[in-house]
Amino acid sequence: MAVLGGSAVACGAAGSTDADPDAQGVKLSFQDTLDTTYVRQDTESDAGGADSSSLPSDPYYFYYVNLAASRRSPGSGPAAAENIKVTVDFSAAKAVTFHTANVNRDLGCKRSGALLTCAPKNIKVGWDAKLRLFTMSPWSKAPKGPAGHIDVTVSSTNAPTIHHTTQVVIGTPFVTARVTRGRGGVAPGSDVAVTPAFRNEGDTGIQGDLNVVVDVTGQATLRRQYRNCRYDKADAPTKAVCTLPGPLPAGTAYETDRPFTATTTPTGRQGLITYSLYPARDTPVRAQLPDSAPRGTGPALGFRPADGGDYSPYSRAGHSSGTFRFITTRTYDMQADAFTIKGAVGEEISLDVVDVDGFSDGVKQFTLPEGVVVEGHREGESGDLLFCEYSDRASRKVSCPGSTSIDPVLRVRIAKRVEGAKGSVYVEPDPRHPDPDLTNNTAPITVEYTD
Repeated sequence: MAVLGGSAVACGAAGSTDADPDAQGVKLSFQDTLDTTYVRQDTESDAGGADSSSLPSDPYYFYYVNLAASRRSPGSGPAAAENIKVTVDFSAAKAVTFHTANVNRDLGCKRSGALLTCAPKNIKVGWDAKLRLFTMSPWSKAPKGPAGHIDVTVSSTNAPTIHHTTQVVIGTPFVTARVTRGRGGVAPGSDVAVTPAFRNEGDTGIQGDLNVVVDVTGQATLRRQYRNCRYDKADAPTKAVCTLPGPLPAGTAYETDRPFTATTTPTGRQGLITYSLYPARDTPVRAQLPDSAPRGTGPALGFRPADGGDYSPYSRAGHSSGTFRFITTRTYDMQADAFTIKGAVGEEISLDVVDVDGFSDGVKQFTLPEGVVVEGHREGESGDLLFCEYSDRASRKVSCPGSTSIDPVLRVRIAKRVEGAKGSVYVEPDPRHPDPDLTNNTAPITVEYTD
């Protein structure tokens, strides 16, 4: 992904693919496609003038292409996409200067007029490569609005050719999300609701449809309320992607005309609702749901003008997120969550030592399944990283360092296959507060072998 003046930019998987009968089982794909790039109009003091050839100091000005290699069919095959060639055609872009000197020397890039060609290294199957290609700036006094497009073509001697077109817009929509205060004392099993709001503080509006994405982590699930929303599950979903008609003009603020409602579980302690806004055409893959996902059953969700409120400063060209955290009256009920260590014999796996629900409250201790060993902190690794270590190797007991700012990592290796091997995780009660239910402080650890 590249960002220009605070704008997220990338070329991605939605591009077309040419058939190639000589392809040998490898394919290339763009990652996190964005169809529009916004070019910020800096003042001369910001970036040395619109026509300056010097590179801006802000790293988010760089234009990136992210490429990933994979096999076209299961089984064995080539290990990498080879002899890759990236061609960028600037000829259809207007009122924009492209700075390519001193940006991409490690990629073997050459420029001839409106064409930039680069030859990155081979990309191994299962890996991706982030290619920094150029920076952009608008011409002096260039009008805001659409400014043509950029065409990107990627070829390889053993993979089909792929294409993507990125629209160029001069100006930047600076979207912010309304800040919502958390809520405590929620009764387990009851509902909590949040109404997301977003404001465009930039100098350019967002045209077309908008996606409001809502994610729930913690001990709660969403109601499947609105027919223009897709949900990750038909029952007890935790994610919704709702497509609403735009635009979001510069200088305006809108909120959803109905709230999103989450229902806490009967024993839930806490949860977090995250709400995000994206232009529908530029919603990243990680935030999307397929068209086949279950739909809501109620009325369509819409936007209405929003008045007042504080808005967070976080923004990326048309994208911003806010959060709403809630805590129930069972907040001191420490609960251990069962989990599975999945991998092949010899494989190393790193697990965040947090609850399945995404919270790290409570001190955890582990008894690892037989055949699984701890790989703790290694010489040369940053001291800022926290790893769990053996407290008693003979009994396979492991403890993790505590931290208020860094979540420790449980790094293990599946040393041998032991059918039916099980372990356990135990979370200690907070000594300052009585735990109302000690029966849920222990949970099993299982192993799933993939070889």
